[in-house]
Amino acid sequence: MLDEVGSRRRLRRLVPGDRPALWLPLDDGLISGPEDHLRDVRTLLHCDVLEHVTAVLGFRGVLVAAHEALLDTPFVMNLSASTTMGEHTRKVPVGRVRDAISAGADAVACHVNMTSPYETEQLEMLGRRVDEAQEYGLPVVAFAYPRGRAEDGTDDNYIAMRSAEPEKFTALVRHCVRVAVELGASVVKTIYTGSEETFGSVVESAMGVPVLIAGEKLTDEGAAIEKARGAVKAGAAGVAYGRQIFARPDPLPFLRKLRSVLDDEHHAVAHEAQAL
Repeated sequence: MLDEVGSRRRLRRLVPGDRPALWLPLDDGLISGPEDHLRDVRTLLHCDVLEHVTAVLGFRGVLVAAHEALLDTPFVMNLSASTTMGEHTRKVPVGRVRDAISAGADAVACHVNMTSPYETEQLEMLGRRVDEAQEYGLPVVAFAYPRGRAEDGTDDNYIAMRSAEPEKFTALVRHCVRVAVELGASVVKTIYTGSEETFGSVVESAMGVPVLIAGEKLTDEGAAIEKARGAVKAGAAGVAYGRQIFARPDPLPFLRKLRSVLDDEHHAVAHEAQAL
């Protein structure tokens, strides 16, 4: 019982009930390389940025290197990894739950690429992390993406399907999210389906488990904000925007605008609910 209470308390810090979550993932430094503001994340993690952020997500090295800046900011430690230099769709375990606890993390994360040739071993990995985390009262964040391998060996993120066959794509994302929920994830991070209407069915399939959307490739400011707005209107708990933030030359103006839009949309949704 105490472990369950501890997990809920930590989850509330990561996904507050009074505003949308805004997570800043920094794990691309390992995955794709330390480019843009990831060259030294300590230059990015200053108080003007962190005041808008609900949580930071990354590997243990970031938490250790930037521990002073992150004392007051919840941290999600990623325990699975791959790089774009090798088999990117094959996530493997790179840490233990007790490592995250020792480092002071508030939750752990594990990635599952559905339709990958390595899907089954990643499902097993997520199940093991959930079992371990429950013993310590630590929430588990599942990254549940539709991501296979194209004929040329590159990632297939089904982006063409999202435009050409939105219902088929939405069904795929729904399945990804539901897999994570069924295995016991506390939060699910996934890809946006393209519209408020379609993403609403994804949120519904999570059965109350908070869902966050990924930022994906860097887009113009307006498109990134409208995607976040649509997700929150559809019931998403918030966003996990990495490249949309750290890949901009000056991320602070965008971050301020994003935080404002998320909060305004949250209040509008709450007001509509009260009026019903």
